[in-house]
Amino acid sequence: MVSSSDRSWRLLPSERVLWQGGPKLGIPRDRRWIIVPGLLFAFAVVTALFAGLLWIAGIAAVRTTAFIAFYLLLTAVAIWSLPQYQLDPCRYMVTDRNVIWKRGKLKRSIERKAITYARIYWHRNTPGVGSLELVRAVPFGPLLRKQRLVLHDVEAPDRLFALIRDAEPTIYAGYADVKLTDRLDRGETVLWGDGPMGWRLGHAEALNAITGLLVLVSAMIYIYRTVGILVALEQGGVRVDSWTWILLFLAIFISGAIIVTVGVVLLWKGLWGARADGSRTEYLLTDSRLLIRRGRVELSIDRKRIVDLALVRSTAGSTNLHLILDGPYSRALDDNGALSLFASPPRAAVPPVLYEIREPELIRDLLFKSHSEPIPPLKAA
Repeated sequence: MVSSSDRSWRLLPSERVLWQGGPKLGIPRDRRWIIVPGLLFAFAVVTALFAGLLWIAGIAAVRTTAFIAFYLLLTAVAIWSLPQYQLDPCRYMVTDRNVIWKRGKLKRSIERKAITYARIYWHRNTPGVGSLELVRAVPFGPLLRKQRLVLHDVEAPDRLFALIRDAEPTIYAGYADVKLTDRLDRGETVLWGDGPMGWRLGHAEALNAITGLLVLVSAMIYIYRTVGILVALEQGGVRVDSWTWILLFLAIFISGAIIVTVGVVLLWKGLWGARADGSRTEYLLTDSRLLIRRGRVELSIDRKRIVDLALVRSTAGSTNLHLILDGPYSRALDDNGALSLFASPPRAAVPPVLYEIREPELIRDLLFKSHSEPIPPLKAA
C-alpha cells in the first residue's frame, strides 16, 4: 500500500515505491544554460552601444534601440535563472510499474516495460552525477513520435537505470571514469566490442564544419569592412578618443569576437572534436544489452527491442548499422534515421546507430542467433 506521503503522486493502491529522489542541488549548470544567456547578454551590450551612438548623433530611434537592449538583457537573465524554477523543484519516483517525473501539480510517467532505450549524460565536472533520459520511440514516418522522460542531475544514474531494468549493478556503478566493461550488470557477459573504423565523421559533422568555415569567412569580411569604416571616420575628423569612435569600436569588436568564436567552435566541433569523440567511442554487445559510449554520453538498449538492422554504406569501406527498434504492445518500428531522405542523425546525439562497422554480418549473427546455440568466443572491448 502507498503511504500517506505518496498520495500527491496519485499511485494505484497496489503500486509499490522502489525509489524516490530529485536532482542534486548546488552543482554547476549544463553549458547550454551558460552559453545562451552569455550570447544574449553580449547582444544586449552591442545593442546598448549602438543606442549610445544614436543618442550622441541625436537620432530619435535611440529609445527603440535601448528597449531592444533591455529586452535582450531581460531574456538573458530569465534563461539563466530558468533551471532554478524548472529543474530544481523536480521530483522523481520509481515504482514497480512506472517511472514518474513530477514538478508541482504537473506529472508525467512512462511504464518501465515500455522503455525502448535510455541515455545517460554524465555531468562534466561533478563525479557520479548525470541525467537519465528514458525513451519509448515508435513509429517512424509521418506518425513519428517519442515519449521521453528526463531525470536531471541524479546521483549514480547507471545504478538507477539498473533498478528500473530489475538488474543488479556492480560496485563500480556511479563512476563515469571506470571502464564500461567494469560497470556491467552482475553476471552480464561481453560477446563483442569495437569502435568506429572509418573517418569518424558524418554528414551532420561535415555540415557543422562547413557552416563554421562560412561563418569565419563572413567574420573576416565584416571585420575588414568595419575597420575601413573606423579608418574613414578618423580620416574624416572623428577623434580616436571621442565617444563616437570608442562606442563604435567596442560595438564592432564585440560583434566580431562573437562571430569569430561561433565560427571557430563550429569548425572545431565539426572536425577535430567529432573525430576525437569518434576515436573514444565504444560499442559493446552483451548477452542482454547493446551499449554505446561516446564521450560523456552512454546509450543502453535491451536486445529484445532490436528486431532488425538497416545497413547503410559509410566511409573507408565500413557500414553504418541503424538499429530497427520495436516497442512493446505495438508493431510500429523506429528506423533511427535509416530511411532519412538527407542524412543520418548527428553522432554527438548518440542515436541507436553503430557507425563505421567492418563486421556487420557478425553483429547480425550475434544479435539474432538462437540463445540455444553455443556462442563462439569473441574479443571483448
